[in-house]
Amino acid sequence: MQTVVIYARVSSREQEQEGYSIPAQLKLLRNYASKNGLSVSREFVDVETAKVSGRKAFGEMVDFLKKTKGERIVLVEKNRPPL
Repeated sequence: MQTVVIYARVSSREQEQEGYSIPAQLKLLRNYASKNGLSVSREFVDVETAKVSGRKAFGEMVDFLKKTKGERIVLVEKNRPPL
């Protein structure tokens, strides 16, 4: 079974309240992995603005991917406001 990591983020508490919550993203991505026969090895979460460089969990994920040769798929939910 192919293993993957999940990365979920919101840039503000307001965005999280607009329906892009971390729990909603994680649920969606876990379900996607399950339906597609993928095993989730780790989950990384950031709740911080994009205005500041150096997202902590993103950096941790990159370090993890560098050290773990078998991990090459990252599942991410694209957050965008409804049209």
